[in-house]
Amino acid sequence: MTVASFASAPTDTTRIASGAHPAQAAPSTSSFMHAWSRCLSAAALSMCAMGGAWAADPSVETSRDAVALLSRIQQAAQRQNYSGTYVHQQGNQMQSSRVVHMIDKTGEHEKLELLDGQEREFIRNNEDVRCYVPDSKLVLVEKRARYDTFPALLTTEPDDIDRYYQLSFAGTDRVAGRVAQEIVLDARDRQRYGYRLWFDRDTSLLLKAQTIGDRGTPIEQLAFTEIAIGGAIDPSRVRPTAANTDGWRVETNRMIPVDLAKAGWSVAQPVPGFRPVMTVRRAFGGREDIGQMVYSDGLAAISIFIEPVAPEGAVEGDATKGPVNIVMRRHGDFWLTIVGDAPATSIRQMASAIDYKPPAK
Repeated sequence: MTVASFASAPTDTTRIASGAHPAQAAPSTSSFMHAWSRCLSAAALSMCAMGGAWAADPSVETSRDAVALLSRIQQAAQRQNYSGTYVHQQGNQMQSSRVVHMIDKTGEHEKLELLDGQEREFIRNNEDVRCYVPDSKLVLVEKRARYDTFPALLTTEPDDIDRYYQLSFAGTDRVAGRVAQEIVLDARDRQRYGYRLWFDRDTSLLLKAQTIGDRGTPIEQLAFTEIAIGGAIDPSRVRPTAANTDGWRVETNRMIPVDLAKAGWSVAQPVPGFRPVMTVRRAFGGREDIGQMVYSDGLAAISIFIEPVAPEGAVEGDATKGPVNIVMRRHGDFWLTIVGDAPATSIRQMASAIDYKPPAK
C-alpha cells in the first residue's frame, strides 16, 4: 500500500530524490509504507462496543464509502497539526524517525528526521521537498507529485476498490497511548498485498500500519510510539536544523510530465486493478532522459523506469526487500527497471507486458 507508505509505494517519486538509480533507491521500502525512508537510504545511501458499532455501520458497505473512509484517514494526515516518533520495521531491521507536521494559511509544512544511522532530515513545504545530508554537505531538492507518505495513505480513489480489497473492522486497540480503530484490507487475489491499519478514533490520523504477505503475516510495519495531535506548533520546529548551508552542494531532481504512449510505450495487460496515474520524464544522477510510468490500484503502486541506455554495471535480474520487488530487464536498446510494493509475480507480469513501437516519423 502506498501503508505508503504506508506503500508505499514504490513508486513514489520521492524515492529517487537522492539522485540514485531507481534500482538502488527503490528497495529501501514500500510506497504506502515509507516513501521518505526510501529517499533517505538512497540519499545516504469499553471500546469493544464502539468497535462493533463501526463494523455494523452501513456507511462502509459500498466501495464508494470504503474510499471515503480511507480518504478521511488521508485527509487527517494533511489537515492537522501533529508531532511524534514512529518506527519502521522490515524483517530484523528497524529505524526510528521524528516527524512534525504543521498547517498554516500557506499550506502544509513538515520536518522528518532520521534518528538512527547517518544524520538526514527532510523539510517539506507543500510540494517542495529538501533532503539535508550534513555529513556530505548536500541538499537534494525535488517536487512531490503525490502525497502518500506515513501517516498519509491514499494515492488514488478508484471507484471499484472493493473489487480488489475486502474491508472489515477488527475492533479497537491502543497505539502510542491513544484509542485506535483497526481496519483490515484483505486482498481478493494474490496479485497484491493486504493491509492492517490502526487510525485514531478521535482524529482519524493513521497511527500504525502493516503490510500483510501471502502467509498472512506482516512483512513490514510502521507505528507511532509517541504522538501529540492538535494544538499550536512553533514554526521553528519545521525548519532545517542546518541554519547555514553556504558552500553545500545542491542537487535538483526535475520531473516533467510527458506522454510516453506517444513515444511508443505501452503496457498491454497490466496487473488487474492497476491503472496509469502518472507518466513523467525524470532527471537524476546526472541523467535527463529517464521515463517513469506509475500504475496504482489506489493503495499499492508499481513504477516502470525507462532508460535509453543501461546504467553502468547493469545486470538483468530480480530483487526483493520486504514488500518491494524489482525486475531489471533489457528491452531492445532500452533498459527497464520495474519496481513496486506488490508480490514478485505481479512485478514480473508488468515487466512482461511492456511493449515499445517506435512512433512514425
